[in-house]
Amino acid sequence: MNYDFIIYGGGMSSQIAALALAKDNFKVCLIENSTIKKSDTNLVTFLSQGSVNYLHSIIDDAAVFKEFLDIKKITCDMANTNKNSSITFDSEPNSVMGKILPNKIIKEKLDLNIKKNKNVHTLVKSKSIQKKTSSNKVSIAIDGQEEIFASVFILSANDQTLLDHEKIKFIYHDLDQTALSMNVTGEFKKQNHAFQIFTTSGPLAFLPYSDDKASIVWSLKNNSKELQYEKKYLESKVNSYFEKEIGTLKIENIETHKLKFNFAKKLYEKNTVIIGNIAHNIHPIAGQGLNLSIKDISLFLEIITKYTSIGYELHNQMAFREFDQLRKVDNATYSFGTLALDKFLASKNNLARLIANTGFKILKKNKFAKQKIVNNATGMEHFKSL
Repeated sequence: MNYDFIIYGGGMSSQIAALALAKDNFKVCLIENSTIKKSDTNLVTFLSQGSVNYLHSIIDDAAVFKEFLDIKKITCDMANTNKNSSITFDSEPNSVMGKILPNKIIKEKLDLNIKKNKNVHTLVKSKSIQKKTSSNKVSIAIDGQEEIFASVFILSANDQTLLDHEKIKFIYHDLDQTALSMNVTGEFKKQNHAFQIFTTSGPLAFLPYSDDKASIVWSLKNNSKELQYEKKYLESKVNSYFEKEIGTLKIENIETHKLKFNFAKKLYEKNTVIIGNIAHNIHPIAGQGLNLSIKDISLFLEIITKYTSIGYELHNQMAFREFDQLRKVDNATYSFGTLALDKFLASKNNLARLIANTGFKILKKNKFAKQKIVNNATGMEHFKSL
């Protein structure tokens, strides 16, 4: 069979790409990997307002998202310093910064829309996948079955055997970290307000998604004593940071997730384009992982549509090159910026923490810089340019 695009993934990035392309009447084959375990998770995602708007544009009946809190303020604070280390970012009047949604809810809505969309054909790979590339098409064979063809292959799964490593080089960094992801409940003193505290053990985030439910994510070094805490003691430790501002929190459940970093120096080679975690798997400190992927997808579709509307083929290299160049700065800034931010703000060095605290105070007084950060983090600058 012949398609415009074949996407290999199965995660949220690949599903969003499939729906976005299908919405523009491109024929898409989405290949999911059955070897990836699918289970319920307590993970949540911060979706910038730009990303929320984009999902509403490609998902039918996204009203379920409205059931979750709008985030209007995000406060960042340095632990174990004076009160002036706190800085709050907020959106313009009558607007919001985004939403925090349980991954389970996003995935359920994407699954439903994928099944309903006539322009998306889903296949499941259980054993093997092979790719062949010619000048104007890509052929894919899964589990030794008959080949399928497309003009463009989009890789979203972390399977680098399908790439030419001479063309796409990666940067890896051993984070040596594990994220504790905790669902918590309580009577929150502040609504529509997320918090991030930079402790010497690692960044600790409070991410509310309803009036009385939230996720707490604590990114910790693998040798951190907090990873060995029993639930009761961990709950006490979390409350020592948040109780004054938010109220007493009760931990419902706990998961651990290993943190990894990789960054692709290039987003395409021949007829293959990469998106999602294989392109940029970043530290969660800024909550921008899926938002970067949505920015990639929205721009890619915009550029492909522009070139095909004037007669170019889907697989033309000028479109891929433009996409790669326009996304390079934003992806690199968040990828390496979050690495540096985590290392610097979690430092136990007194001088480093003094410098960080001073930086907080300077930024706190600079309204222009604060608004620039908000505009970028909410995605509004990106989506206005499309």
